[in-house]
Amino acid sequence: MKKIFTILSLAVVFVTCYGNKPSSLYTTSFAKNKEIKIAMLLPLFYENIDELSFNEYNIDEKRSKNYKCFSYISFYEGARIALDNLEKQGYKIKLYVFDVGENDEKKMQRALSYSQMKDMDLIIPLVFKQSFALVSSFCQTNNIPLINPMSQDSSILQNPYVFKIQPDEHTMSAALMNYVKQRGNASKIIVLYDDKITSSSILNYWKEHLPAVSEKWTIINYRKNAMKLKNYISKDDDNIVINLINKSNEQDAKLYAQSVINSLLQTKCPITLVANYDWLNYVGNDLKQLQSLKFHFSLPYYNDYTNENFIEFVKQFRDNFDTEPDKIYAALGFDLIIYFLPLISAHGKEFVANPINTKQQKMIARYKFERAGTDKGWQNINTTIYKLDNYKIKSCWSY
Repeated sequence: MKKIFTILSLAVVFVTCYGNKPSSLYTTSFAKNKEIKIAMLLPLFYENIDELSFNEYNIDEKRSKNYKCFSYISFYEGARIALDNLEKQGYKIKLYVFDVGENDEKKMQRALSYSQMKDMDLIIPLVFKQSFALVSSFCQTNNIPLINPMSQDSSILQNPYVFKIQPDEHTMSAALMNYVKQRGNASKIIVLYDDKITSSSILNYWKEHLPAVSEKWTIINYRKNAMKLKNYISKDDDNIVINLINKSNEQDAKLYAQSVINSLLQTKCPITLVANYDWLNYVGNDLKQLQSLKFHFSLPYYNDYTNENFIEFVKQFRDNFDTEPDKIYAALGFDLIIYFLPLISAHGKEFVANPINTKQQKMIARYKFERAGTDKGWQNINTTIYKLDNYKIKSCWSY
């Protein structure tokens, strides 16, 4: 494997070339000699590299700190593992990695002015809103497929070349409803919202679709009726309590979660609680309360050690980097490369018209894309529902 490192003003570019080797895995549609060019625009904080200077006098002090240089590097590391796997299958890839900051528009503009940027087959930026807007405009002008790995903002889908990986709230709600529906109509569904926090769009979505899920349901404004929650719990039904309240302040969110948990436990009724993944952190190491409430949560990505593909990825990650992958970025970087590069190799940029990978390799989380029209971008609608089962987190449904 050949590595070339080039430094540009305010943007560090790592160019990695992957070779082309004969393989029995080729199909008739595989363009053997086509070199695929990918640009990753990441906040690597190269200018902060001096913070990593350790000596025998400061190692204890520095060990406890969080360094920006490490915040997103695992995304690149996960992608590298995928690239290595594809290299062994004969794919020929050139990867350009730019250090552009989280939302530094000047760095982004300089990266986009790089001489070969218009020749890219795929661009993957891990940046915030303003910087992403610059990339999106550039890609739409130059007909370059663009992946947004983290945003939940559906407004980015105005660009038909965009692939939005994180499902939006409506998609997550649809997944929950499908999961509840397949459990049967015997359940009573109780949805909690806050009229000052929960969007009217999401609230109306639940009101519209709940009747098709169960005959017994109610929606409660918890901010005004917290004390009445217990009155809605049925002793004769399997109660499914679904939380739609996402408080921005962590302390407020923790207090709210504990309030709901305490109210539900006092009923001593059969309850399945569906809430935010963060609630696991709010209760610390004491999972007894959430276990008794059959706690569920939904996420498009989670380090699921019951997932055979994730376990295989972890083994490769340990072999390469002598550590565990982080909560989301490493697996996300791996899956994006594994999914999209074979599509580009087989169809070039034409895959944008139909991004269905019928020969998916071993991904950690599957993708399923939909879009509202040919002038819109693609939304991944796949998400997974997990449950706390015997104090272990297990996947129980995938949409």
